[in-house]
Amino acid sequence: MIPGRDRAGGVEPVVGWPRITATIDSETDGTLVINNVLHPCWAASAEILRTGMIARCAAVAITLGRPVRLDVTDSGRPLALAVRPDGVVQEIDGQGRIVPAESDLLPITGPCRRCRQPGPVTAAQCTSCGVEDPLGVLAAEPHPIASVDRTADLGAM
Repeated sequence: MIPGRDRAGGVEPVVGWPRITATIDSETDGTLVINNVLHPCWAASAEILRTGMIARCAAVAITLGRPVRLDVTDSGRPLALAVRPDGVVQEIDGQGRIVPAESDLLPITGPCRRCRQPGPVTAAQCTSCGVEDPLGVLAAEPHPIASVDRTADLGAM
């Protein structure tokens, strides 16, 4: 099967849920938001940060058993991506469909956060040192994005 095509050969759509956005704020930090839960992220470089964010999205894709949409803002440029359960990342077109690849694509890989040995974004544990979430870049505990409390406005009516 050619990546980006469904089993029948048509262009593969990507569902908009869960809603996942990533923002690369600097060379070492960014934010990943999954369904309004903020995940502050940090890494030693922008490349490791991007890979770690993709690893978190791959974990969601594995749980759901399908590609997930990742809307990225990097250096002020927006980009829509599909992250597959096998760790392959592809662009999404304006209609929310995976742009077909002309050849087979390889899963994204990155260095383990402890031993620096390379591993796929789909790994739950490093095969060299055994650390869990080897590509993890979460800098703090995830927390819900604060919503505006509109109940005070209702009392004034």
